[in-house]
Amino acid sequence: MIWRREVHQLQDERVLHVALPEGYDDGAQDYPLLLCLDAQWTFGTVCDASLNLGLARLLPRVVVVGVGWQAAQARQVTRLRAESYTPTEAPYPPFMAPLGGRTGGGPAYMDWLITSALPEIERRYRVRPDERTVIGHSLSALFGVYTLLHAPQTFGRWLLASPSTWWNDRVIFDIESAQPRQAIGAVAAPGRVFLSVGSEEQQVGEIPMIANTRDLHAVLQGPRRGGLDVTLAMLEGELHHSTIPAAVSRGLRWLYR
Repeated sequence: MIWRREVHQLQDERVLHVALPEGYDDGAQDYPLLLCLDAQWTFGTVCDASLNLGLARLLPRVVVVGVGWQAAQARQVTRLRAESYTPTEAPYPPFMAPLGGRTGGGPAYMDWLITSALPEIERRYRVRPDERTVIGHSLSALFGVYTLLHAPQTFGRWLLASPSTWWNDRVIFDIESAQPRQAIGAVAAPGRVFLSVGSEEQQVGEIPMIANTRDLHAVLQGPRRGGLDVTLAMLEGELHHSTIPAAVSRGLRWLYR
């Protein structure tokens, strides 16, 4: 058995998808945790990549957990992720307007992730609190950036593919620059951050994704974020919706190199 899969239904229609590695039940050691936001989009990809990279001895055996929702339709997931991953309340841009629903749930979702979801995972499974990696794409990568700024000790490795830093007129940059100087020492923490963007994302609608991601890379490399080891990968030939597999493979190899 290569993976043993389990699913846990949580409150508020949230779900944990869990993949335990071969040999998990045969010992007592703790494992690194790969936490996938956007589980419906990323969980299977991360499991496949982790297995193959592990066979090549480029990755240790890991526990993979995907955080998602009890939703039967992609449209439901799209609406829920927009509600949960956006750091501020703001009107939807025109291309997202048909979704409806709230925005700005990022702070509450971060609190739930840190105070409820991660403790529940650690209660059920032998995972190492000091060996956590978070994986996000697009809006969930934006949420990853928000968490990196406000609770950087939560994860040691951050795989953030095509982050939606355009949200609310690039408010994430305002959030970063508004942090008081006396708080920077508390906010900054050692960690590794893999940013990526597809070479075909030069202009996604009206959004300059490549330029935005380069700006984020520059900010995270700046003196206010001392201690972070940050890289930016340009994924040749990849579009916004095709970039996840390449980002996961490249990102995990860099983060665990």
